[in-house]
Amino acid sequence: MIGQLLTGRYLILEKLGVGGFSETYLARDKYLPRHPLCVVKYLKLSSSNEISPEVAQQLFENEARLLERLGRDYAQIPTLFAYCHEQEQMYLVQEYVEGENLDSYLAGGKRLTSKAAIALLLDLLPVLDYIHSHRVVHGDIKPSNLIRRRRDGRVFLIDFGVACLLPETQSSAKLDGEANSLVMGTPGYMPDEQHQGISQSNSDLYSLGILIIHLLTRVHPRQFQQNPISGNLDWQPHLGKQILEPKLIKILDHLVQPQCRDRYQQASEVLADLKALPKTTSLQQWWKSSKWQKLTSQLAVPMAAMLIMGGLGAQYFSSHSKQATSLISQLKQALPQSNNQLTMLRDLPVQSEVDRLVIAPNNQILVTAGSNHVLSLWSLPNGTLLKSLSSQVGKVTTLTISKNSKFLASGSEDGTVQVWNIDSGQLLHTFGGHQKSVTAVAISADARKLVSGSEDGTLRCWDLQTGIRQRTLKIPGAAVTAVTYGIAPGSLISASSDRQLQVWNLRTGQLQRTFAGHTKAIVDLEVANDHTLFSFGEDRGLVWDLDREELVLALPEDSAKSVTASLNDRTIVTVNSNGNIRVWVRKAGQLVPKKAGTLSRNLDVALSPNHHYLANWSADQRLRIWQINASNIQ
Repeated sequence: MIGQLLTGRYLILEKLGVGGFSETYLARDKYLPRHPLCVVKYLKLSSSNEISPEVAQQLFENEARLLERLGRDYAQIPTLFAYCHEQEQMYLVQEYVEGENLDSYLAGGKRLTSKAAIALLLDLLPVLDYIHSHRVVHGDIKPSNLIRRRRDGRVFLIDFGVACLLPETQSSAKLDGEANSLVMGTPGYMPDEQHQGISQSNSDLYSLGILIIHLLTRVHPRQFQQNPISGNLDWQPHLGKQILEPKLIKILDHLVQPQCRDRYQQASEVLADLKALPKTTSLQQWWKSSKWQKLTSQLAVPMAAMLIMGGLGAQYFSSHSKQATSLISQLKQALPQSNNQLTMLRDLPVQSEVDRLVIAPNNQILVTAGSNHVLSLWSLPNGTLLKSLSSQVGKVTTLTISKNSKFLASGSEDGTVQVWNIDSGQLLHTFGGHQKSVTAVAISADARKLVSGSEDGTLRCWDLQTGIRQRTLKIPGAAVTAVTYGIAPGSLISASSDRQLQVWNLRTGQLQRTFAGHTKAIVDLEVANDHTLFSFGEDRGLVWDLDREELVLALPEDSAKSVTASLNDRTIVTVNSNGNIRVWVRKAGQLVPKKAGTLSRNLDVALSPNHHYLANWSADQRLRIWQINASNIQ
């Protein structure tokens, strides 16, 4: 599903979850302004599900009808955007609520306080009162179906997949036919009548009560026993040292009575009793005053994001990303005086074809890898040959130089990586193990670690001091196309042939998050600071906020088909496959490209980190060194 464009409109970005008869995905709406995120729910039965396709389709259609009826008029229920069929598949498209579900709260090891429990009840009971007034029973109220919206703390009720509509003349509903024999809901949160396939309005009240008790005690409802004398759930011993308002305990006990006749009958009755309690803080005030915000910053649901290629005009920054604004401010200074043209400094004949080029971070050395397996080191800008390093491995496929300009690493098509001392020309290490060609190599900022990526989908991590392999990471079913170390210690970022980005923790070897955003191959990665990543693809350049886990900027289509890109603290320079060189500067809140020259097509090219030099080799067997002049760019 990832990367599919449903009905020509909804681009699938990331899988969010799997249910008994559906899968849920994050998507972007191509047709609406600013291409907002939305949620696509796809009808798909799991192999272990006992529901027949006919019943699953009935439930799916029922969910669409209920969402259409409820979501358009109530803020805390997602709005239904579309219900569609495509290639014999059924989809729901609904509002995306940016936030975290209450499972995250439980995962953080926290408990609700008495005041917080009251505030949460006051926020959710009007939602239940609203849906019950429309004769709808939700049937699956649990932590994962309640999402706290990040911007204001309001809690949304989601997933009406097992909801039912009460008959007008009856107080309870029973599913027809085959569905009658199925238990719909989540064990532990369902009252006895729901286990029997019968639901009524106060079945939801039971579920809400048991959910609050779960959040207060951190004990799963299935672990509670019934008091042998009263028949009530014996949950209070699990409170530990926490002291609750006695009237709140009475309300919760009333909500979770085993027999539906002994329970509150309507949400309005619970609200009346709650409002008689001493005044408490609002839910929004409680979220802000608690440690929830710190917790959710650590447990935030990863949100991959993408901008649709077709039909986009000027690109934009996310309005809520302060980091994006900061990034643009870093690029606001103009370049030195220039005439927006290239000035050729050297035109050198070469004996062998050049497969790869790279310029050292000190902006003084150019390295070329020839088809004769020789690495040549040239002086910039005078163009003199400093030394030649003879490689005994296969064709060089990638080059990189450490930030201190002391180490040169080359990857080859035979799966090996060689590491050289630039000053002495000594071969320090030869690393092997890849089953296919090496596609990317990166050296850590402290020049102590190296990582190599391959067409075989592996990333091999090495200690440059000892030559010992420390870890191997695997990207299933995809080749590595680019790799870079993050600014944060132990952070690694890779790109793969399935057009996704991976963020790794090298200390644990764990994949921390995955971003999907490109529609074509990713050719280069550049880290601007500890939270900002640039990914350059054949489609265009994208800018990611690693902290917020979202896309903050898409460069215009002029950034498409890049063969190389270079980023420093002032400017971005890209070279297109048609030979166009562009310098990107700030203008009207956007990154705007200005043409800085044109080279021949189908070239091998390298940019100096200070953006003063460019080197390229072309099919006429010439190695040319250029100075980039761009002072008129404003």
